[in-house]
Amino acid sequence: MRKASIISILLLGIQGLCAQSLNYKLFIDSVMSNNQAYCAEKLNVPISEALYKASKAIPNPSLSATYGNNSDWSKQMGQSVEVELSQPITFGVISARKQVAKNEAKIASANLDDYLLNLKAEATVSFVEALLARDFSQIAYQTYGNMQRLASGDSLRFVKGDISEYDMLQTRIEARMAQQEYLTAVAAYHNGLVVLDLYTGNPGRGTKAVEGQLVNPEKDYTVIELTDIALKNRPDLMSAKQSVSLAESQARLVKRERLPEIEVSLGMSVNSEVRNEIAPAPKFVGYTAGVSLPLPFSNINKGNVKASQLSVQQSQLQAEALRNQMVSEIMQALNNYHMAQRNAKTYTEELIQDAEKILKGRIYAYQRGETSLIEVLAAQETYNEVRKNYAEALCQCMTAWIELQKVTGVLEVEI
Repeated sequence: MRKASIISILLLGIQGLCAQSLNYKLFIDSVMSNNQAYCAEKLNVPISEALYKASKAIPNPSLSATYGNNSDWSKQMGQSVEVELSQPITFGVISARKQVAKNEAKIASANLDDYLLNLKAEATVSFVEALLARDFSQIAYQTYGNMQRLASGDSLRFVKGDISEYDMLQTRIEARMAQQEYLTAVAAYHNGLVVLDLYTGNPGRGTKAVEGQLVNPEKDYTVIELTDIALKNRPDLMSAKQSVSLAESQARLVKRERLPEIEVSLGMSVNSEVRNEIAPAPKFVGYTAGVSLPLPFSNINKGNVKASQLSVQQSQLQAEALRNQMVSEIMQALNNYHMAQRNAKTYTEELIQDAEKILKGRIYAYQRGETSLIEVLAAQETYNEVRKNYAEALCQCMTAWIELQKVTGVLEVEI
């Protein structure tokens, strides 16, 4: 009993640690496994497979039974029982219907891949935005710490008479404002973590932090390379191509359904003895065989055939339009990626170090009474802006990189 309790405590501790932080691999695996919307979307594939199985069904035969009484009770003309079995026969309708269902199943699979691609891209962007919110909260925390230390130091300096009460109050106000900005940044960070938990299908997971760093991928691509990759991998393009095949198979089905449906029947009748004195007859068994062929006057109207042919043309044009749109999306995404890369490269570690060096120098000079608080605040604001702009530039670079991969149909991200 004690051993079981220890094991339970350890398991709870492990779960608690897992809930504390979240890395990208664990996050994206949870999205693919537990996101309810994606799980619901996956059901379209077995549904389409079940419909394909249903398309193999053949028409049901018919069994009929007829009883006849030719005034047997009054004129003794006998009774009869007739049983008939009939089967409708179609020409190529079942095979055409199977092909339609097969193409629909392929489209459902391609649409599922497209849904997963977009879901992974959206979830990955949310993860990157959570990293940005975390960095912003760290910057705000550092600012709050600096101002809090200045406020504490100014309180002592005021007691010693080195500064005026107004200077002391000003520093205290700035510290309070920095605290408020820090709390706001923390709230934004926590909201970003809630969004990540929602993507994993467990909004109550309680993630406390994300792991990973904002970086510049610094990958080099060309439009031709990306187009070749997209032509082979984009699921929506695969779905559009399959839609052409679906429209063609539907057109064949329409033509097959216009063929006359023949009904073949076999029957047997048992007739009792006719005991009428004027026209007596012995008991006998009769057999019948027949073929029923409808007259296809309705086929004069070829509206459905024309509509199916136009649907094929429409699906072909839509597939071509999607391909052109794909090329446009690749070019735009590549331009955005190059621009984001250039923006990220304008901020260097040396620039951030210089801004930090200036800030520390201003704080040191202020504590020695050699400069004003305004210069310290200006240096703090400059340092914050440099760090925020650098983090935003990296975030935009990663977001553009994710979008660039998404438009090619292959999303492979490591954070």
